[in-house]
Amino acid sequence: MMPTISEEPNNEALRIAESLEAISNAINKQADKLRAEPTKLEPALNVLHKTTQSGKIVITGVGKSYLISQKLAATMTSIGTRAISLHATDAVHGDLGIIERGDCLLALSYSGETREVIRVCEIIRGWGDCCVVGMGRSRESPLGAICDAWIECPVDEELSTNVCAPTISSSLMLAMGDAIAVLLMQKRRFGPLDFARNHPGGFLGKTSRE
Repeated sequence: MMPTISEEPNNEALRIAESLEAISNAINKQADKLRAEPTKLEPALNVLHKTTQSGKIVITGVGKSYLISQKLAATMTSIGTRAISLHATDAVHGDLGIIERGDCLLALSYSGETREVIRVCEIIRGWGDCCVVGMGRSRESPLGAICDAWIECPVDEELSTNVCAPTISSSLMLAMGDAIAVLLMQKRRFGPLDFARNHPGGFLGKTSRE
């Protein structure tokens, strides 16, 4: 039997366009908040920048947040900031050994209630020699309460009203992380020649050497 072909493909494209617009609106709203309250982000940025002088940024999360942490760690590493991704579950089963004195733990949890992430942050805070920065919906959360600094990324809703899968919230957190990564790159005066050294392969490697 031939598969059913939608009789209204234009409507499907419009729905996707509306979803993209919703994501864009959330990012623009975040940008407006930062312009209105530029000092609100300073504590987190100061901690992260100070860490880059001698330590590394360890980004942790579970689920979709862990996948975001992998992308952000890869981006930071390629543009001059030492960073690694650490799954919060693996952390408490031996992988905490990767964290050293002077590192910063960047904990991702949109809800701020992810038990595994909170547990890792509690342990690191107990060590007393590493700062903890959180990123999520609200500082007024269990995770926010134990962080040294907070990166607030609230959204009004996700793309689906029926299934609360992370969509707009995960896009915003990824966008914020990328923006912060580029800021750290600029503060370190990391330039094209540095990038060519870190990224010799592929199309980007080729164009960075031209």
